[in-house]
Amino acid sequence: MGSEGYCLANAIFIGVVLNIVLPLLLAPYSTAQERMPPTGAASLDMKGQFMHMMVHHGQVPVMSSAIIALMVGLSVFLGYQLKPIERLVKLF
Repeated sequence: MGSEGYCLANAIFIGVVLNIVLPLLLAPYSTAQERMPPTGAASLDMKGQFMHMMVHHGQVPVMSSAIIALMVGLSVFLGYQLKPIERLVKLF
């Protein structure tokens, strides 16, 4: 595996670890309204929505970790393939 492959694997691993650890650390600080918003999560302020997502990720760690792994993996892979920042810099 080349350095790009290790970068991809490292990013996925760290993303999954953070997805498991952050809810464990932050969910205890959520309010009852953030855990179960009576009028939906969209009605919460930004901090409330963040805490709601931490609680949710803690409730479904396997599926949320799979989603995080997919998002991070595709982001790193496509970043290497498409080099969007290099293209933007060339434009300006």
